Amino acid sequence: MSVISQELLKGELRRICGTRNVVDRESDRIAHSLNRNWYARTLWARNRSIPMADVIVYPETTEQVSQVLRLANQEKVPVTPFGGGSSGMGGNVAEHGGILVDLKKMNRMLGVNEHSLMVTVEAGINCWEYEDELNNLGYTSGHVPASFFCSTIGGFLALRSAGRLSTGYGKIENMALALEVVLPSGEVVQTRPVPAHAAGPDLNQLFIGSEGAYGIITRATLKIHPYPEERRFRAMLFPDLHTGIEAIRKILRSGVHLIIGRLYDERETAGLFKKTWGVEQEGAYAVVGFDGSKEKVDVEEKMALEICRQEGGEDLGREKGEHWWENRFGDYYPADKKDVDRYHALLGGGKYAGGTMDVSAPYNQIEDLYREAKEAFLRRFSQRYTADIYAHFSHWYKHGTMFYCRWHLSDIPEDDDIIALYTDVWSTIIPVAVAHEGVIEHHHGIGRLLGRFLKLQDSGSFTVLREIKKALDPNNIMNPGVMGLGDY
Repeated sequence: MSVISQELLKGELRRICGTRNVVDRESDRIAHSLNRNWYARTLWARNRSIPMADVIVYPETTEQVSQVLRLANQEKVPVTPFGGGSSGMGGNVAEHGGILVDLKKMNRMLGVNEHSLMVTVEAGINCWEYEDELNNLGYTSGHVPASFFCSTIGGFLALRSAGRLSTGYGKIENMALALEVVLPSGEVVQTRPVPAHAAGPDLNQLFIGSEGAYGIITRATLKIHPYPEERRFRAMLFPDLHTGIEAIRKILRSGVHLIIGRLYDERETAGLFKKTWGVEQEGAYAVVGFDGSKEKVDVEEKMALEICRQEGGEDLGREKGEHWWENRFGDYYPADKKDVDRYHALLGGGKYAGGTMDVSAPYNQIEDLYREAKEAFLRRFSQRYTADIYAHFSHWYKHGTMFYCRWHLSDIPEDDDIIALYTDVWSTIIPVAVAHEGVIEHHHGIGRLLGRFLKLQDSGSFTVLREIKKALDPNNIMNPGVMGLGDY
């Protein structure tokens, strides 16, 4: 526990970061807790107290972050890093109070190395501003997630984010060349922006995905790419999910550089594309994409379409594929009022509950995992609630893929324990992923919501992560409890 009073702590933080960069208004503290986090929103909707930081700081330099952590470590005050607030797994909620470090004022692009195709940015830079600046210079990051307008580079790195073009450009951990990280002690670690090395383990990968448990990422050097001459998308309809999976697996196996493969199961195809885009046929809807020079795109598109045809796929043409790309943010930023109301209801509890399990596994396991997760969910919850579950497959590799398993429960009685219900859902479907050589999360991080399952995934790996935590953060001030790394 801290031996310093709240007022003395805030006074020290004002000295370090400046008066205007230290905020303790209740409205700001509530907003930082609610953001997109289902847990806090659910408590709020049912008039229950929510976890909040005691004070919010907005550092403007790495040195200020270092001094804040040095103070917090000395006084044993919990610290929670915060980016854009788009994560729903609870890793950015100040569960133990203390200091919340919001990095959005550290939002500069520090330099573009066009010769070596790399850029250095501060961790608080917003994704769309980052991509827009690169586009104006003739480059792209290749990282275009659904949270494009409300997330930061530091958040991506903390959670091992994937964008919608990850099949072609990789996830954020594949893009990072170097990091600057402030440890719980206040010491600053800087890795070098080299393409590869053999000088011991890769420290970048220790901090990427650590969700603030090991320190705060303050800047990063990332790969960039010349903006492609042509970017093309095409819609397909497969007889069923299995043939769609096989088609995209074989496209990647053939060496075609697919930038996107988005495949919807029969349930989501019927519910989404019939209603929205007028696709009347039954089956599994898919969008595939290519980019590069026109000649390269022509060849790869032709090869991919032939493989799709061999698997029974029907070519729906470029127009529908381009339409999907142009409206790719519609599900995340809904314009229709009914969709907005439903979206907020799902985030905020009430009579609804909903979430997304996104897991990856090898090809030989993925379909069994998908089927059994759906069956387990419906068997457990369809008798008491109106239950719905469907999936789409979005990030592909030569050796496996992942899917978003989206579940919804409605008509929940007011006296049901909504927190226990969420816990029950995850306890029902996550073990299915683990049983099929899958991981509990592909790219949203695990925060507090799924942290308890990390040990289930592999107890030996969990022990290593826990021992690293103890070594770097002996006072357990950095985001305590995240990733299942509890008290010690």
